[in-house]
Amino acid sequence: MQTIDGLKNKNKQDQTAGDHLRTKKEIEECVSFVRLELYNRDMPCGAKALRERLEKFYHVKPLPSERTIARILARHALTHGRTGIYG
Repeated sequence: MQTIDGLKNKNKQDQTAGDHLRTKKEIEECVSFVRLELYNRDMPCGAKALRERLEKFYHVKPLPSERTIARILARHALTHGRTGIYG
């Protein structure tokens, strides 16, 4: 998994290089990373909140749907009730 700086640097490169489409694996890594980032900041970390963060702060393309994000969270066991606020 990459660090925040790694993702931010990658986003800066993406903006300068045009629209870079990420692979499925990269998108899964971004979703997991952002989920943990929001959780550690005591912020809502459900699929809707993750999608908004991926779009506004990380400029992920293609942007996954809320349902896809929910599937990724389930696949990585990041949906357990004690691990976050969902919204």
